[in-house]
Amino acid sequence: MRRTSLPTIAECLSDKRPGLWIEVSPPRGINPEPLLKRLSALVGHVDAINLTDNSLGKVKMSGLAFGSIVKARLGLNVVLNVSCRDRNRFALKSDLLGAAAMKIDAIVAMTGDKIPPGADGSVVVSHDLDAFSLLGMIGALNRGDTGEGKPALKMLPNLYAGAVANPNRKNLEREFDLLARKAKAGARFVITQPVFEPETAVRFIARASALGLKTVLGILPIKREAMAAYMKDNVKDLSDAAGHLDRYAGKSEAQVRAESLAANLALMQSLAGEVAAFNIMSGGGPSLAIELALSFSAWRKEKLR
Repeated sequence: MRRTSLPTIAECLSDKRPGLWIEVSPPRGINPEPLLKRLSALVGHVDAINLTDNSLGKVKMSGLAFGSIVKARLGLNVVLNVSCRDRNRFALKSDLLGAAAMKIDAIVAMTGDKIPPGADGSVVVSHDLDAFSLLGMIGALNRGDTGEGKPALKMLPNLYAGAVANPNRKNLEREFDLLARKAKAGARFVITQPVFEPETAVRFIARASALGLKTVLGILPIKREAMAAYMKDNVKDLSDAAGHLDRYAGKSEAQVRAESLAANLALMQSLAGEVAAFNIMSGGGPSLAIELALSFSAWRKEKLR
């Protein structure tokens, strides 16, 4: 394992300097080497790798398996998204115990994306728990309670729990009602959907802080015009961000990449004194997210010593 001087997730989110995470999906197949090679460029620059859990209903390698490889090979903190969509309570509890044994650094409790119908129109979904009850399960396990009427665990897990939220929803009061329930259930931090301008981010951070939650702002670099159009047309909760996505219409991929990197870097710099951490999403592929992470890391080292 590579040895780094990384702070823990709790320390990262409490530091005066904003943390830097990058969100990636595990590999599609069984070979982790190409993605590990790309992520190795981030050692010494990011505070955590945030691993998605079959996002958009697309099957990937187990995040638990890939996360353990990342920790062993790169020595980076791992934040693991855990979706209730694909597992019943027994499988969820088993995976949480496995994550604790593998020293996974934090768990993000999620209900999960809807699964699109298969070729025959069928959808099979196990939804034994939701994000609120999963947070409760994490808290119980941290106390040693397996919930099965058996003696308490002798070795206690130390799972640092988080949740997700969307600052772009039109009904923000409903969003904060849900977030308050997640905080009460045991969430310590919240990762947001992508933000595109400072005002939305600052308002959200203040409300989340009042609930006792550290905010990890989602940052989404746009790779090409088609990606911006897809986000605008298919992600309904980003409808209020349409103006920011429209800026890329009619531009070449090189133009979109350059403009998106510049806009997101400026946004991160402007919010560096407000937020606990940034979570750079790799929806357009990891290369752009890695480039943005390295640019912000260089700025952070120079300006925020």
